[in-house]
Amino acid sequence: MMGCHDVRQLLPARLEELTPLEARARALHVAGCARCAAEAASYSRLVQTLATMANLEAAPPDGTLERILVAIGRRRVRATDPRLMVAAGAGGALVATVVVARALRQRRRVPAVAGRPSLPSVVSAGQPAVLARIK
Repeated sequence: MMGCHDVRQLLPARLEELTPLEARARALHVAGCARCAAEAASYSRLVQTLATMANLEAAPPDGTLERILVAIGRRRVRATDPRLMVAAGAGGALVATVVVARALRQRRRVPAVAGRPSLPSVVSAGQPAVLARIK
């Protein structure tokens, strides 16, 4: 027979979540232990209450939407704080920098157009006139 410590782990579970052996052990223990029986009854009431609440439909009180929209409007007015504007500008600059850097990196990976050598091939050929213009 299982002790209280072992059965307590099984008490919150619904019957269909337990194996037949676990369900039988829980039932036998709860039948002889008042403390575990009270806890099992408490879990049972909780499950019933949650099932009842799941079927309830509640409409918000009148005027709720209007109050929410007014609160959002007030917050928008406060968004003109200079510190917030500086932070937003810095964030925008960071995003722009990343986009430009990725575009430049992608441009370097694009193969050379037919008839025009790519920079690495010109450098490796060692043409001094071209190298002088690059530097």
